[in-house]
Amino acid sequence: TQFPEAIRRKLVLELAGPASPQWAAEEAAHPPVVLAQDKPATDCLVGEKMWRDRSWMFDTR
Repeated sequence: TQFPEAIRRKLVLELAGPASPQWAAEEAAHPPVVLAQDKPATDCLVGEKMWRDRSWMFDTR
């Protein structure tokens, strides 16, 4: 897996510290972008709700 290598890299970078105060200031000015989904969430219980509302199955027209 990549986990041990990622941990090793993280520790080395933390121990090394920032390359310069200017680098630290630039990193602080531009935080990482976290993308989020813009579509509304899907109702996970849609099937259960349809099953509970199954009166259409017993419709005696």
